[in-house]
Amino acid sequence: MLTSGFALVLQRLQANRNAGAPNGQSGLKSHIPSAAATHAPMNSPSALPALALAPSQPKELHQSAALVVDGNPNTRMTLAGQLRTMGLQSVSQTSRISEARRELERNPFDVVICGDQFPKDGSNGQDLLDDLRRSGLLPYATVFILLTDEATYLKVSEAAESSVDSYIVRPYSAGSLGDRIAQARLRKSALQPIYAALEARQTDLAVQLARTRLAERGPQWQQAGRLGAEVLLRLSRFEEAQALFAALWQADPKPWALLGVARTQLDAGSPNAALTTLQELLELEPNYPEAYDVQGRVQMELGQFQAALASLQTALSFTPLAIGRQQRLGMLAFFAGNRAQSVNLLERSTQLGLDSKMFDSESLVLLALAAFANQQPAQLERHLAELRKRLRAQSDDLRLQRFTDLVAALSFFQQGQPEKARNLVSVACNRVMEPSFDMEAALNLLCALSGLERRQAGWLDETGVIDRIGRRFATSKAMGDLLSSAASAHPPFAERLQQAQDDMVQLIERALKTANNGSPQSALEDLLRTAEATHNARAVESAWLVLQRYGSSLAGADELRQRIGQLRTDYGTARNKPALGDPRLRPTGGVNLGALDRPAAPA
Repeated sequence: MLTSGFALVLQRLQANRNAGAPNGQSGLKSHIPSAAATHAPMNSPSALPALALAPSQPKELHQSAALVVDGNPNTRMTLAGQLRTMGLQSVSQTSRISEARRELERNPFDVVICGDQFPKDGSNGQDLLDDLRRSGLLPYATVFILLTDEATYLKVSEAAESSVDSYIVRPYSAGSLGDRIAQARLRKSALQPIYAALEARQTDLAVQLARTRLAERGPQWQQAGRLGAEVLLRLSRFEEAQALFAALWQADPKPWALLGVARTQLDAGSPNAALTTLQELLELEPNYPEAYDVQGRVQMELGQFQAALASLQTALSFTPLAIGRQQRLGMLAFFAGNRAQSVNLLERSTQLGLDSKMFDSESLVLLALAAFANQQPAQLERHLAELRKRLRAQSDDLRLQRFTDLVAALSFFQQGQPEKARNLVSVACNRVMEPSFDMEAALNLLCALSGLERRQAGWLDETGVIDRIGRRFATSKAMGDLLSSAASAHPPFAERLQQAQDDMVQLIERALKTANNGSPQSALEDLLRTAEATHNARAVESAWLVLQRYGSSLAGADELRQRIGQLRTDYGTARNKPALGDPRLRPTGGVNLGALDRPAAPA
């Protein structure tokens, strides 16, 4: 169980440090192996000689190759001359994004310097970097520097999201360019063994290398430790992740380390503990916007929607041009019932950066839903056109397909084609019990269904879908309230959702009481039937807890463990947390994890 507050984490770490914690217990010594421990045969780095333990030395500049990508021939010539003056003998040039990609596919480069705008290609340098990273075509050791004419908040945040190695604003000096290249090469060489392990998807090795680097205070030890903690968090190894973030904070109290503790507590299902940690962090760092972002997530899970809105508003006040924060605040405002505020925020985000990689298409869905509610057909059609444009560019994106179909149904309805609208809505309703249908999809569908029913009473033939959504997603009073708010346009739907939440609470609590009264087998069978019938995450997790507690005394425990394990994979708490925006994007406070940020290649 994770600690209830960060003070307890530090107490435990200090106690372990003073007394020595036995292997396998939580604490500093048990989670950061000593130098001697790294030579153990089990999971030892020395057991895998193909991946070097020590930081690799960057290649000498005169042995390195560079690629300059820029549409301006004078800029290319100037950059090539500067690089040769620094000692690079092999410098290639290209004026097009497509040509650059072919060069990078054919030849290895140690340094890539790329402009940010290529109007002839209809693309930019960040698009090239994103494409190369997704395809695995850019080796970790390659330094990628983006050259730009402006340093707006949006530009810088997009570059950070792309994990660009450096960001240089014109005009610049040859000396500053050389310094940026040198710093990036040293940083990359220091972290190369960890990223090599991640590229090989050897996550245990990556974590062990990170812990060793931290314990020995080797080069880039803070970033190495942070990578290890982020990998553990990605793998849902929450106690280990929390201990590693806590050790980093104790070694050198950087705000991101304590934020990592709070993020771990939240993902582990301890929002109250996370809130306590965030409050402590904000007392120390009251101007840390990322902490307010995470605090907003915590408060949302706790059902403190007005407090969550205030936290997200505070985060936005520090960075008024941050599109991601504009959208998160607008999304929460929408489902919390503040539709006018939501529309203002989301419209502003479209003005700031509709073409930005930070822009989330969910904003278009909510704006279309608002336009439908306000009977603004021209605006709805505009948002639908943009969604269709995006879908043409990403035809395999199921989330984007779901968005487009839902808004298309509203469009058909307002054009007087109810059957086409009903067909699309029917498809969405039939997917309510699928694992890929998440809380975001449920809220959007409820808002659309209630809006349609408000416009034409009795439009929805089969209203049982409202009960199915309620039973699946009302995992707490807070989530029940959120679902009801989404359906507020048609009060009978909102009431049914509240009733579904009450029914689920009674079913689960009755089964848990049966277990506590000495009949765990009967209780588990009831919980499992409920979980399989409703896919409710709370029912799934309750069944798992009963199994964990009473497993040795239960008949057929192995089969039960397999059934419940599959339910947890498909419908457990980790898959049903409310998210504001695309859950595939890097979370607030997170870092680039190389291959772990890309889908695994098919076997």
